[in-house]
Amino acid sequence: MKEFLSRTGSAFTVRVVDEDPHAYDDLVALGYRSVPVTVIGGTIVKGFDPEALATALAAVG
Repeated sequence: MKEFLSRTGSAFTVRVVDEDPHAYDDLVALGYRSVPVTVIGGTIVKGFDPEALATALAAVG
């Protein structure tokens, strides 16, 4: 995921749910319990889905 986002030149923040309890709480608040979950603008992409990621990135920028 990080490699994909880096290749697109997108800025991103990594949140590790195993190390940050607030990150896990935020994940659960989105309705998920497993990772990866990527939030781009108002779009949530579950798992590594390059097409969905590219579409979400295009929509915000």
